[in-house]
Amino acid sequence: MKKKLSIIIAIALSLSFSMSANAQILWRSAKTMTKGSFITMSHMYYMDYTKKYSNDDWGDNPNDQSNFGFNFMLGYAVTDRWEVMLHAPLAFKSFSSSTMDEDCNSFSDIYFKTRFSLVPWTKDKNGFALIGTLRLPTGSDEEANAFLNQGDSTTDIALGGIFSSKWINKFRNHIKFNYWLNGETDSNVNVGNELKFILKLDNNLHPKFMPFITYIYYKKFENMDSNDNEIAGSDKSRNYFVFGGVIKPKKGFFVRPRFSFHFGGENGVIFDIKPILDIWYVF
Repeated sequence: MKKKLSIIIAIALSLSFSMSANAQILWRSAKTMTKGSFITMSHMYYMDYTKKYSNDDWGDNPNDQSNFGFNFMLGYAVTDRWEVMLHAPLAFKSFSSSTMDEDCNSFSDIYFKTRFSLVPWTKDKNGFALIGTLRLPTGSDEEANAFLNQGDSTTDIALGGIFSSKWINKFRNHIKFNYWLNGETDSNVNVGNELKFILKLDNNLHPKFMPFITYIYYKKFENMDSNDNEIAGSDKSRNYFVFGGVIKPKKGFFVRPRFSFHFGGENGVIFDIKPILDIWYVF
């Protein structure tokens, strides 16, 4: 037990001081870990927001906006079918315009997550896992520019699920979804709920390398003011294609580089290309 704890602490410290990211509750497949197993995981990304939505179309962003982030996750398998996890995101944001040059480097809202395997997955059997998440308002929400905020002062709950198919020849697919029930801010604004839907295809090309392609749809609904009126422009939609691969250098150790590209969608700002690196260890 002491050895496991020392490994957890060592990985956590080495990752948390070197990388940062927004929390992601739909990581991994429907397969759950063996009872008593631990997982440590990091997620690093960089976003340079080069496009801004205006006049019903995407154009060049007149401001310089970027976000380099890391999310550290620690999880434990209570049983063969039930996992509990903690996500701790850290983000380094910067915003520069003709009148402002500010940044914010701090932790964002933390997440507590649980996964339950309703139908256990094996390589010869389809599986389905339920996911529940609680997001707490630990991130700052009063920065000089709204882009720099690390949270919105609301307590939120998400429900979701992951379907993973059995391997058919060298392919399997995943269908993932989650829905956020967002709360009310300190200024009495009801933050719009959020929906995410993911389709993913894996190719078991080699025992140590698995390429994949992913489609992601994201929708945030309109915020409502204290009089229950919709706040114009507060909704958001996104479509992404993600290309990447999982590298398996040794048992229990995984490295997943990938690149995300956006198309379509509306409102807000967006990147052209988002490089992402995930690293996790199960033991």
